[in-house]
Amino acid sequence: MRSDFRPQGRRLRYSMALAMLALARCAWAQSDDAALKAAYVYNIAQFTVWPAAAAPATRPLNVCVGSGHALGQSLRKLQGKPVGERRLAVLEAGPGMQCDVAVLRGGGARPAELGNGTLVIVDEPRNGYAGAVALIEEDQHLRFDIDTAEAARAGLHFSSRLLRLARNVR
Repeated sequence: MRSDFRPQGRRLRYSMALAMLALARCAWAQSDDAALKAAYVYNIAQFTVWPAAAAPATRPLNVCVGSGHALGQSLRKLQGKPVGERRLAVLEAGPGMQCDVAVLRGGGARPAELGNGTLVIVDEPRNGYAGAVALIEEDQHLRFDIDTAEAARAGLHFSSRLLRLARNVR
């Protein structure tokens, strides 16, 4: 009987996450840049589907961020928040880390150590690799672009709701 309520709960979570993304867009001028970007990372993860083998429900959803990255502290404030049936865990990026989400600084090439099943979000890509999701500051608003081919290479899929909110989808 309990399974009858799951689709409703999932729809409610999707609706709440969409509302948070919309509110985050409107609150750009009043919010801390890093906190807003961290909220985008969290909400984008909510609308991402990982391959079953890469996303066991018994393991946290690992978000890896470099120690000096401006988003690190804001992402750590989201530690333990639910992402589907998993809990968000923020880790310092390093060799051998099992990352579900990797938050990178703009520019440069795709890191070779990122494996299948890793959602790469690049903050302000200038040149080079832009990841499956690129966070873009434009006209004092935070927007994001999605590269579906890059996501497919990693074995990931995005909700059509997320795709509709993106500035550009390739």
